Amino acid sequence: MVLTDKVLIRINSTRLVNSFADIDPIHAAIGCAGCHGGISQVDAKDDTSAFREAHTGMLRDPSAIGELGCSGGSCHADIVARNETSIHSNLWGEKAHVALRNGYDSFEECPSNIKDGFATDCNSCHTTCGQCHISRPNGVGGGFLEQRVGYSHKFIATPSEENVCTACHGSRVGDDWNANQERVPGNVPDVHNDYGYTCLDCHTEDMHGEGATDAEYTSRYQVADLPQCIDCHQVDLDDNAFHVAHWPNADAIDGPDLSCFVCHSQQYNNCNTCHAGSWTHEYEADNSDEYRVYPQYKIGRNPYYGEAGHPHTESAWITVRHVPVSPDAYKNWNIGSWDLQDLSMTKDMETWKYASPHNIQRWTKRTLVDTNWATSVTQDYTTENCYENCHMHGDLGSYTAVNDALYLTDENMENDITNDDLSGEIPANALTSLGRLSDDSNCYTCHPDGW
Repeated sequence: MVLTDKVLIRINSTRLVNSFADIDPIHAAIGCAGCHGGISQVDAKDDTSAFREAHTGMLRDPSAIGELGCSGGSCHADIVARNETSIHSNLWGEKAHVALRNGYDSFEECPSNIKDGFATDCNSCHTTCGQCHISRPNGVGGGFLEQRVGYSHKFIATPSEENVCTACHGSRVGDDWNANQERVPGNVPDVHNDYGYTCLDCHTEDMHGEGATDAEYTSRYQVADLPQCIDCHQVDLDDNAFHVAHWPNADAIDGPDLSCFVCHSQQYNNCNTCHAGSWTHEYEADNSDEYRVYPQYKIGRNPYYGEAGHPHTESAWITVRHVPVSPDAYKNWNIGSWDLQDLSMTKDMETWKYASPHNIQRWTKRTLVDTNWATSVTQDYTTENCYENCHMHGDLGSYTAVNDALYLTDENMENDITNDDLSGEIPANALTSLGRLSDDSNCYTCHPDGW
C-alpha cells in the first residue's frame, strides 16, 4: 500500500476503537502527553481555550529529541543512544565525502557555510525513531504507516519495506529491487524479491547502529555486519567453472576475482550533473532537464583490491555506477566552482564508484551463454564457453572487441550514454577505468603477464 494522505488518529466506536488504548495499549499507558508533552488535563471555559492550553509545549515528533522522547523513562535508552551516532541519523559517509571534496580531512573541520549547507540540503534524509516506526519519513511525504481505522499511530516494530525502506532508498535500491520500468526498462525484479524475501531478511545488521564508533565511518559499506552473498551462497563455491575461476576471495591465483554483481546484476540507475540545493528543481521524471537518470551497466577495476581498511577488497573487478559531483555542486553554499583537472585537490575523487545493485538474477546476459541452460537441470560450463558473454575478445587493434561495451573505458567518458563530454573525469578514474581501448596497452589490464 502506498500512502497518499496524512491522517490523524482514527477513532470509530462502531469498530470498538474508542481511544488510543484500543490502537496501541502499551504506548497508551504512557499517555499522549507522556511522549508529546503538552497538558493532558485542562480546565478551560471553551474548546478553543482548551485546545490552546492542551497543546502548550507540545512536540510534533518527540523522537526527534531522544532524551525527551523514546528514551524517556528508560523506555528505549540503549537504542536511542546508539541511534544518535548511527549512519542512518548522521549520514557519516556523505559528510566525509563533502569534506574531502572541499579539501578538509573531516566534516568537523569544515567551515560553518559547508555545515549549514549540508544541514539544509542533505539532512532532509535524516530520520527519527517515529519516522520509521510510526510514519513515513518526512523526506518522502510523511503520513502514518497504517491508515486503517484502529491502526493509525500504531507503533510498528518492523518498518514497512514499501513505505520506509524503499521510500527513502528508492532511486537506486527501490528501482532495482522492484524493476521500475520507467527507470530500468526491461529489468525484472530481484530474484530474492520474487521469492518473497524482504530487505530485513538480508539486512540483519542493527539499523540503530553499534554506538559511538559509527562516527568513524566514511562509507555506508563500512557498516558492521552488512550482508554478503556468501552468507547464504558459500555452498555454491564449486558449483560451476565460472565460480571456481572467479569467486571473490582476494586470491588471484585461482583466477581473477569478480564481485558477484559483475555476473549476476542487471542494468541499474546512473546519473549526471548532481547539484546540492538546486538539484531537486532541476530533476524531471522524463529526464528532459538538467538532472539525468539513466540505466547502464559497467564493469570496472577495484582501486582498493587487496587493500586493508576498504570495503569489498576481495574483488578485483566490480560493477561501477556513475555518481558525479559537478564543479559547481556547492554553489548554493557560497563555495566557488573548482577545476576537475587540478589533480592536486582531494576533491577530485573518482566519479565511477563501487555499486551493489539490488537486481540479482541467476541468469543474466553474461551468465546465460546458452539459452537452453535456463531450463536445463545441468549446464555445460567449460573454459571454452565461459568467456563468450563477458571477456573482451576479437581484434582490439581496430576497436572491434566483443563485449567491450560492458567495461568502463576512457572512451565512455569522452562521449557517454547521454552524449555528455565527461573527459574531465578521466584522470580521477584512472584506477577504475580499463584505459583507452584503441591503445593495445590496455590488454595488460587483464593479462599483466602477456598472452
